Amino acid sequence: MFSRRNFLKLLGIISSVLIAFPSRLLYAKPLSIKLEKIKALKEVGGIKTLKIKKKPILFFRDSETTIRAFDLTCTHKGCETAYNKETKRIECPCHRSAFDLEGNVLGGPAKEPLKNLGASLKDGKIIFSLD
Repeated sequence: MFSRRNFLKLLGIISSVLIAFPSRLLYAKPLSIKLEKIKALKEVGGIKTLKIKKKPILFFRDSETTIRAFDLTCTHKGCETAYNKETKRIECPCHRSAFDLEGNVLGGPAKEPLKNLGASLKDGKIIFSLD
């Protein structure tokens, strides 16, 4: 038989799980965008930044059959990075971290690469996950 204290602990754990679980479901589901809606990504070499669920996402069409997607949140202090057309790098305006188009760190205080969102092309759609 549960004591009152153990029952309240169990109730607290269950409540925490129920509160956290729906938010995980929101981001765990793969998302898709029709390729025809993003003209810049129809051709190899195309780059486009979009805000999706309040996250800055960079899409890069690297071949006829593949595409990359990265969360543009800098891994150093969380600033929003941006693609620089002149240097062909993703750069952070806050502390000057720089990343290549594979998300790898090129320089600056950031030590971790940008988060890869596992994008793929399928049936004319870009499929990716924010999780």
